[in-house]
Order: sequence, then C-alpha cells, then structure tokens
Amino acid sequence: MSKLKISLLAVLIFILSAAVSASAEQMMLEYDGALHLYDGDVYNLVVNNHEIYTPMKPIEFNDRALVPVREVFEELGASVYYNDSNQTVEISSDDTDILMTINNNIAYVNGVRTAIPDNVVPKLIAKAGESEKTMVPVRFISESIGMNVEFDGDLKTIFINSEHNSSAANSSAAVKSYITAVEPIVTDDNHVQIKITASGNVSGYSAFDLRDPGRIVVDLPSFGVMNVAENIAVNKSGVSTVRVGVTPERARVVIDADAASYNVNAVSDNELIIDIVSKVNPVVNVETQVAAAVTDPSAPAGSKLVVLDAGHGGQDSGAIGSLNGETILEKDLALSITLKTKEILENNGCSVMLTRSDDTFKTLQERPEMANNANAAVFVSIHINSVDNVPTANGTEVYYAETNNGNAYGATSSNLAENILERMIANMNSTNREVKTAQHAVTRLSKMPAALAEVGFITNDEELRNMASSDYQYKTAQGIAEGIMMTLENITVPQQ
Repeated sequence: MSKLKISLLAVLIFILSAAVSASAEQMMLEYDGALHLYDGDVYNLVVNNHEIYTPMKPIEFNDRALVPVREVFEELGASVYYNDSNQTVEISSDDTDILMTINNNIAYVNGVRTAIPDNVVPKLIAKAGESEKTMVPVRFISESIGMNVEFDGDLKTIFINSEHNSSAANSSAAVKSYITAVEPIVTDDNHVQIKITASGNVSGYSAFDLRDPGRIVVDLPSFGVMNVAENIAVNKSGVSTVRVGVTPERARVVIDADAASYNVNAVSDNELIIDIVSKVNPVVNVETQVAAAVTDPSAPAGSKLVVLDAGHGGQDSGAIGSLNGETILEKDLALSITLKTKEILENNGCSVMLTRSDDTFKTLQERPEMANNANAAVFVSIHINSVDNVPTANGTEVYYAETNNGNAYGATSSNLAENILERMIANMNSTNREVKTAQHAVTRLSKMPAALAEVGFITNDEELRNMASSDYQYKTAQGIAEGIMMTLENITVPQQ
C-alpha cells in the first residue's frame, strides 16, 4: 500500500500560526508527576470532516502542537497500541510503523532510529482529576506516517485528513469554478436557509459543524469566490453571520449559527441550500410546566412533556466496564447522558421530567407509570449496551415496543426511535445498529410514544473511552435531544 501524501506547508503554517491564532484557556494539567497551570492555546480538531471531541483538546507544549494520539489516528484508520509497562506508543498505518516512548525524543520509524525535531516529546497529560491522554507532536507524525494537515486561524481548528478523504489532496490547486452569490433566506422564526450559487458543479462539497461556538462549515474544493462579501450579516433565527473565504485549495463558507439541526443539499448542479433549524423556538413557560409535572402528575392536554429515564440506579448498577483500571457503571454513564439531554432540551424550550436525577432505584413499572401519570408526550430511556466475550461489538441502536406503536399521539414509537437513532448517528458518528423492536417493560407499559436508546457498548474499550468523555456525552445527548424535538413537532397529546 502506498503512503498518504504529506502537506508539510500546511503543518508549518499551523506551527507558525498557533501562538497567535488559537484560543487561550486556563486549566490545571497533570503531567510528569505534578500539577501545572496551563494558560496557552487550545484548538478544535476535525478529522476527515468530523469534529472530534476529546477530554483533552490539542494544546501547545514547548511551542509545538500536541494532539491526542488515539482519537486522531484511529479516526484516520491507523492502529494505536500503548504499553503501560514501558510507556511506549506504537502507531501503524499503511506501510509505516512508528514506535515512540513517553518523554523521549527518540522514535523508531520502520525500525530506523529517528530524532523527533525540536526536541518535542510525547507526553502523558491529564486535566486535573481526569484520565490521562497520550499526546503526540502532530508535525512529526505528519512527516512520518503521511497525512494532510491544515490550520484555519479564523476557525481556531486543526484539520487532519487521510488522502482518500481530503478534498485538498484530490483537487488541483488551480481554481476551476467560483462561488458567485451567497444569500440568506429567513423562512420563519427558527428556520433559515443559506443559498450558495456557483459557476460550476457543486456536487463535490463537504460539510461539517463545530461547537463552542456553533458553526456550520461548507467547503467547495478547487473553487474561488467572485463578487461575494466576506461577511454577510443575518442576525435572524439563531444565525448571526455568514463568512466567505478562499484558500489555494478551496472556497469555504462558515455560518455562525446556534443550530439545533441542519441539512446541506445540492438542489441543482450549481446551487447548494443549507437548511438550518435554530435553537431559538417560541415556547411556553418551561419552569411552570416542569413544576406542574412534578407536583401535579396530570399535565394538561396539549402540553408536550418529555420524560427521560436514566437506566438502572441505586442497587442496580447495570452493565459494568473497566477503563484504565477504574470500574465504570452503566447507571452512572446513563445518568450523566440523561442530565445533559435534559439540559439541551430545556435550553430549547422543552419541558422535561426525570424518572431519577441521582443514584436512586426505580422499578421498571414505576418509570413508565411516572410518564403516564404526568400525561407526557414522549418517554425515552437511556442505556449502555454490553455483550460478554465479544469485545469488538460496537454501535448504537434504539428500541421500541411493537405493542406500543399506535398513532393516537400523531407520531408513533417507531417514528420516535427512528428520529433519535438518525440524530445520534449524525452527532456521534458511531456504527448504526438500526432501530429494533423488543418488549422492554419501560417502553411496553408507556401510553405515549416511547423508545429505549442503547448508546454504545461498555464492553468495547474504544466506545467506553468515548462514553466516559464529557464531550462525547454531549454529542450523544445532542443527538437524543434532536430526535425528540423532531418527533415533538408531530405530536398532539390527547385529553385523558
């Protein structure tokens, strides 16, 4: 197999620009046996057009950028092995094998002793109180294994792409076509479309989104920009600005938006439509509705109360996993994701009630009964999957009960399950294990549309690492919340 191409110029631009372009952050880091105050720059990380959320973002160390090795290179298709006994990390990709040792600037590339430039070394670094991450110098890995690396100072983001997935690698530097117009179209209070018109075929576009702050990015390889303003003010329906820029490889449109969801479609050979649903929704008083749901178990007809059920709890731990020698319980992961889902839903104006908000035990009958008594619109139970003796089992699946799949609410349980799974996969980039049916008590006994989400496998080391990450939990919660909100649009709660 041939090596991937290397974009050294982009790496050099990244190294030279990092000190002035990234966002500064103060945090306590633990490495070399001590705590250290870090007030340097941090970066977003996009790998193959997917933003990668890790507990430790890329940082600077000795004026060079370090990235988390496993999240980056496994996403690029490489294999990563860490040997704790001798503190070595091995990265294998195509015909290249790299062996490095923590705190040592001597590496072995295909068995050849090689000094890591600038005396930069791999480090074990952790945020105070969190699990440590193996951080490696992006420049050295780029030169050794081969990848396309681009630094965008405006987005404060490192882009890393394997050759087959890199628009820059697959396109000529010569401009072939131009973006000729970018037009915002406000359709209603929480709906905006951005129309991009070009002189050539736009089917080769790529799109992804970034968080904190929210942005939607659309790239057109080998395109330039002609007679289009760099900044287009919108300030409607959660969209503030559309920014248009160009590099030798592509034209880039960045939409600053607080988006609940979005879709990008090529509606013709030379037109793209980015359809954005914002988080700015006209709503009823959330606090009043939640209080009513808790104190008075009978919510009025027409209200759309969401009941979230964190699986297990109390003496029922659920499935058990192990991460870096630490025991991880399903009940704790499920509750953490549930609380984040509640936060996202309430930020979008939804009324939410929890079957449990702490480590307490509820029976399988009590959980749906709470939703039934509150006359809820939907019931969603959140769980973590497991399977004995099959550590490779992975992915996300959502269940509903066939006996609770009527349309009296205007949407069915299968609709709810399909919407939740679709948005979870879109946000988490996990394996799609499909929507399935099962007679789980919590979904079978619910009167309203009900679904049970299995986020991932606690018995899969990679998925457990992801699910233990706060950033990944937010991605999961965002997907569940988006699926619920999509379903709520079609629900009318009948009079009891």
